[in-house]
Amino acid sequence: MPVFPPHPNVLTLVAPAQGRLRAPGAPSAVEDGSAYFPQSVASGEPGADGVVLWTRAVDPSHPGTPLVLTLQVARDEHFEHRVLEVPGLCTTPVRDHTLKVRVTNLAPSTRYHYRFVLEKNGRYLGSPHGRTRTGPALASDRPLHFVVASYRDLLGSGDDTGRRLPRHEEDLDFILLLGDSLHEDGSFRGLSARARRDLCRAWRTHPVVRQVHAQHPFLVLWEGDVPGSGWEDNTRRILCDYLPIRPSWELFAGPARPVARPVMSAARPSRRERPWRLPFAA
Repeated sequence: MPVFPPHPNVLTLVAPAQGRLRAPGAPSAVEDGSAYFPQSVASGEPGADGVVLWTRAVDPSHPGTPLVLTLQVARDEHFEHRVLEVPGLCTTPVRDHTLKVRVTNLAPSTRYHYRFVLEKNGRYLGSPHGRTRTGPALASDRPLHFVVASYRDLLGSGDDTGRRLPRHEEDLDFILLLGDSLHEDGSFRGLSARARRDLCRAWRTHPVVRQVHAQHPFLVLWEGDVPGSGWEDNTRRILCDYLPIRPSWELFAGPARPVARPVMSAARPSRRERPWRLPFAA
């Protein structure tokens, strides 16, 4: 099995021509391998022809050992109609065993299912199933349906967004995440890089966060600096490892005003006042 070297950013995989399914083969029986994927799976940055897929894979018996995964993307939840299957994706301790892959050449406004599979002692162990959706074509005038949420909302300490999401399950195109809300209360202040990683890992282990990330693609809204919150480049890099986004560091150089993202001030305006442009087809 080929092993791709660890990639500092995001590996890009090109699916076959839009709509073409892989030739059916003899599928191997995939068993539940959730224990190897404690943060489940996630997807983000849905464009008209692609999406970023994320997971964190670790061997509970040997937590420091790199793992080699196979990514499967399909049109159906049973993975019988796969559009992509790529082995040899390697996780390492360098990024805390997180893995991000951008899959391109997908059809617009299409629901896809995905999972990561680990081979161990002749058994195939699968991650929880993820579900994502590509964005509309550039010329489309179809309205977008999305929810604006922070992690506090998802965890139930805000407006209880996590419990209300199932009502919109089939309609949502994506969830717009207020990405810096993880540390806006200063919880990162004074912590080492290792402690900040532990904190991010714990958030992503929460069952509601796991479920919502696995069911909906995310767009991340980066806001301005919050004084005293520890929002510096190193923190941004750590947060990026646990989010299904491309870590384009040049976007984060200087003030947090990325070109393809909403332009925000340091003070947090109300959601009603927030102007933004959504980076479809980015």
